[in-house]
Amino acid sequence: MKEFKRYSGVILKHKDEVLLCKRSPEESLPNQWSIPSGHIEGKESPMDAAVREFKEETNLKLPNKLDLIGFINKYQKDGVTKKGMMYVFYYNSEKQLQPNLEKAKDGHEHTKCQYFTKKNLDITKENDQLLKLIQKVLK
Repeated sequence: MKEFKRYSGVILKHKDEVLLCKRSPEESLPNQWSIPSGHIEGKESPMDAAVREFKEETNLKLPNKLDLIGFINKYQKDGVTKKGMMYVFYYNSEKQLQPNLEKAKDGHEHTKCQYFTKKNLDITKENDQLLKLIQKVLK
């Protein structure tokens, strides 16, 4: 039996927009828009993992004061077999923070990042659980 993995990610909101990053064609969920996220390491807390992954993927430092807003099931490439779950945190920023993928340790995981309003969200059905959480944030 495969190990059940834990992940953590952040929905970053500024005014009426959220930051999404487009996954690289070589990474999991190729060419899909998603939130910066990744594995929780060892005894790391879900919030610490979310802050670390956000920094590694965007080169932006968030405070360790995020709100947990939900959970998302993570699946194998077949889209059916559950491999784990992701803690999804929320941070409301006063400023529109701009990721720097070139300087980010894991910036190669994304091809670009941009802000989306509720009207122009570009999330596929595979990320439906994430879409519901983002719509909740953008109500």
